[in-house]
Amino acid sequence: MSYVNMRDMLSKASYQKYAVGAFNIVDAMTAAAVVRAAEAKRAPVIIQTSVKTVELYGCAFLVATVKALAKKANVPIALHLDHCKDLSLIHSCVKAGYSSVMIDASSFPFEENISMTKEVVEMAHPHDVTVEGELGAIVGVEDDIHVKEQESHLANPEQALEYVSQTGVDVFAPAIGTAHGIYKGEPKIAFDLLGRIAREIRAAIAIHGGTGLSDEVFKKCISLGGAKVNISTQIKHAFKDSLSEYFRKSPQVYEPVKIFAYMRDKVQEVIESFIEKFGSEGKA
Repeated sequence: MSYVNMRDMLSKASYQKYAVGAFNIVDAMTAAAVVRAAEAKRAPVIIQTSVKTVELYGCAFLVATVKALAKKANVPIALHLDHCKDLSLIHSCVKAGYSSVMIDASSFPFEENISMTKEVVEMAHPHDVTVEGELGAIVGVEDDIHVKEQESHLANPEQALEYVSQTGVDVFAPAIGTAHGIYKGEPKIAFDLLGRIAREIRAAIAIHGGTGLSDEVFKKCISLGGAKVNISTQIKHAFKDSLSEYFRKSPQVYEPVKIFAYMRDKVQEVIESFIEKFGSEGKA
């Protein structure tokens, strides 16, 4: 069975200077698209679920779905809870069998962020569940967490070192100028900050806000230490656009299986393209 946490896959990615794609799914068919893409490209992948997705389907259903897909796969697959502030929901996901969770307490004061993150690490690590934490504020909207541009701020490198050392997180997401959602202009990425943090901390680096970044920005972020890249918005666009395209081309078709399969294949194409950009093809 290829169901794993993120520790080994991101350690290997950090060392070999490629990144593992972390793709937010919205249903079983998009989860299947991630796994199919991973197998086609022989790449490790992270399937992510937002809090809204967990609330819609329930964590037990999502775990069972991903584990069933992973059981037939020959590539490493992690199931990760993305951006969550609710400790009780994180606990439910850990108990249900998620292999990784993210505590996003970045909006709280620094000491409270540390305290909440430590609590999650102490809850998750005994179950061999990896933990991701965040520092700074990443502009945009992620799972109804709104951060305006004037409210966003970059991660402090000294605080980053303290945060990781005190909490013991496995994966660290620093705010470096990327944004959730669609970029309205050219993003100003703090590459020097990313490089410094990656050199000084003992945790894998996650790059959030991957949709819309250029290939050159991806390459530079990865070369500086980015080992996990989150893609969410583009998956949602591929989901909706493919369904709209299908209905436009085949208005008389009422067979859901054909419709869902078409959407799955289109989402798979998007995921495969990101796997290639991240350099993880053939790394499974």
